[in-house]
Amino acid sequence: MGRRETPVPDGPLREFAADLRELRTNAPGTPTYRELARKANYSPSVLSRAAAGHTLPTLDVTLAFVAACGGDVEEWRRRWTRLHVTLQRAYPDLISEADEPRDAADGPGEPTPPDDTATGGTAAAGAATGRVTGGRLLVVAAVAALAAAVALAVASPWSSEAKHRVAPPSSAAPSPTSAYDPVYLDRRLPLPDYNFYFDLQTGVVAEGDGPWSMSTNSGGDGHGAFEIPDGTDVYISPEPSLTPDRCAAQASPAPSYGVRFRRVPPGTLFCLRSRGTGAIALIRVIETDDGNYAAKISLDYYQRRR
Repeated sequence: MGRRETPVPDGPLREFAADLRELRTNAPGTPTYRELARKANYSPSVLSRAAAGHTLPTLDVTLAFVAACGGDVEEWRRRWTRLHVTLQRAYPDLISEADEPRDAADGPGEPTPPDDTATGGTAAAGAATGRVTGGRLLVVAAVAALAAAVALAVASPWSSEAKHRVAPPSSAAPSPTSAYDPVYLDRRLPLPDYNFYFDLQTGVVAEGDGPWSMSTNSGGDGHGAFEIPDGTDVYISPEPSLTPDRCAAQASPAPSYGVRFRRVPPGTLFCLRSRGTGAIALIRVIETDDGNYAAKISLDYYQRRR
């Protein structure tokens, strides 16, 4: 018989984690984490950690958890984003790193979450040992397959895999002769809808407009666009890499409606240059949604050297 989950600890994640647990408890049949994993495509331990209350799970894990329980995905997307913004400012250590989907993460020897822990005799222990021994070969094969998939995504930015595995916007740090210094690199940011903003200077998603921030809109065609801030030039790169110096040399005034999603499908790299400060933002598109104009990007930010 499975053991009960440990209580959710006090802290800024208490309500979020407790509500995730309640969502699972109220789901049809009250699925265990192992049963939930079959629908969510994440391992039982990843889903268990999501509801443990120690760290904020990634957005992808959260939405997979919610969808598998039959919850309101958009409501939880907005809720996750608000909490993520708060934690970035006050508790950055409570934000989880990315979790791999179940086929990559659910390897042998992985801890089993509390409600799936069972007691067993020596026969069960022997079977587990056999699984671990045989599973090592599977892990090697899985790692090789994952490496190949990553290479394919980078080499073919227009493939569906590019939505989830993309290279950072810049291929390398600027050369010593560059006119720009990096402030932060490869910041992954999800925008739930056009009511939020990418704060380009601080590298976070914010609920309000900032000195230099980018949101989304309908694009004039109903399919969505990145809404470029005033006083900003833009350049859409035809190449898979881009430096801040090339951006500064190529950028020109953005169209009034911004940069339409159709012009920058997942994998595309484009950049912004502030006419006021000379700052450069390099953006690689990871995902866009022309339903609610949501977007996910990878962001590099550079300041011009004095």
